Amino acid sequence: MNEKNSNFAVQSSLIRLLLIEDNPGDARLIKEYLSDVKNVKITFHFADRLSTGLDILENEFIDVILLDLKLPDSQGLESIQKIFSVIPNVPIIVLTGLNDETTAIKAVQLGAQDYLVKDKVESDLLIRAVRYAIERKRAEEEHQKLLEQRIRSLAIIEAQENERRRISRELHDGLGQLLSAAKLNFGMIEFAQSQGKEKMDEIVKQVDSIISKAIVEARRIAHDLRPTTLDDFGLIPALRILCQEFSKLTGVKVKFQVSQLLERIDPKIEIAIYRIIQESFNNISKYAEATDVSLDLYRKDSRVYVRVKDNGKGFDIDNASKNKKMGRGFGLLNMRERAELIGGKIDIISSVGQGTELLLDINLDFFHN
Repeated sequence: MNEKNSNFAVQSSLIRLLLIEDNPGDARLIKEYLSDVKNVKITFHFADRLSTGLDILENEFIDVILLDLKLPDSQGLESIQKIFSVIPNVPIIVLTGLNDETTAIKAVQLGAQDYLVKDKVESDLLIRAVRYAIERKRAEEEHQKLLEQRIRSLAIIEAQENERRRISRELHDGLGQLLSAAKLNFGMIEFAQSQGKEKMDEIVKQVDSIISKAIVEARRIAHDLRPTTLDDFGLIPALRILCQEFSKLTGVKVKFQVSQLLERIDPKIEIAIYRIIQESFNNISKYAEATDVSLDLYRKDSRVYVRVKDNGKGFDIDNASKNKKMGRGFGLLNMRERAELIGGKIDIISSVGQGTELLLDINLDFFHN
C-alpha cells in the first residue's frame, strides 16, 4: 500500500484529483466543470487506463478519484476492486455513462463514495460530490481510528485485570497458604514447650522451612512483576533466566540464540522486549501444545530483531484477531500495542498444524527521533 495515500491531508483550498477516463472529450468537459469552482484549487492528474492510474496513485498524493467504468484495460466494477487492492482508503466517485441503479448500488457496496451519470452531471453537482466524498472518507477514517483505540483500551484493561487476578491468585494460593501454615505452627509452640525440647525443635524447623519457602515465593512474584535481573544486568541475562524458568515450568525445550551481544539499551525498550517475549511464552504454554521453542535475538545497526518460534499446533490468525473473547486475541493486541509504543512492529506467522512464529522489529532511534 502506498503510504502517501494512507491519510488525507486535504485543505479546504486544495484538492488533488485523479481522473481515470479514456474519452478525451469527457475528460476535457469534466476539467471545465471543475475549473469554474471558486475558493478551491484543483490539481488534476489524468489517466486513460486503469494501469496508468494505479501508477499515479503509487507515486502521488491523491485526495479523490473520478473513475469511468469502461476503460481499455478494465471493465465494470472490477476497476474499483483493483484500486482498493492497491490503495484501500482513497475515496472513489464513479463517473460513467451507464445509468443503472443496480450497478450504482453495487459500486457503493464495494466502497465507492458516489455514483454519477455523465449526462446528468453539472459543475456544482460535481464539485459537491468531490467535497462530500473526501469528507465522508475522512469521517470514516476518524471513526475507524476511534474504534481501534477503544479496542486497544479494552485489551489493555483486560490485560490489567488478568494480571491482577493472577497476582491475587498467587498471593492467596502460594504466599497466603505458606503464611497460614507458619501461623498455625507458631500456635503450636506453647504446646510443643510442654512436650519437651525435641518437639520444640521440630516445630521451629517447620516454621523456618515455611518462612524460607514464603521468601522464595515472594521473590518469585516480585520477579514476575519486575525482573530485577533486567534492571541490574540487562536484557540478555534476564531472557536467559526467563527461558530457564519457562522450560522448567512447562517441560518445553527452549533454544536461545544471540547472534550479537547487545549493550545496554533504553530501559523502556528493554522492558518492552522482555514483556513481549514473556507474553509470547505465556501464549505458547496456554495454547500451542509445543515441545520445542527457539528464541533468536540480534541487532543490526540501529534495529533490534527478535524471533520466537514454536513447533506447536498453530492457529488461524484472522479468527484469533477478530474474536476478542479469546485470550490469544487480546494477547496479540497487547504485544502489538507494546511494540508500537517503542517504535516497533510485530508480525505473526501461523497456520493450523504448522506452529507459530513471532517476528519483532524495533528501531532503537525511535525515542531520539
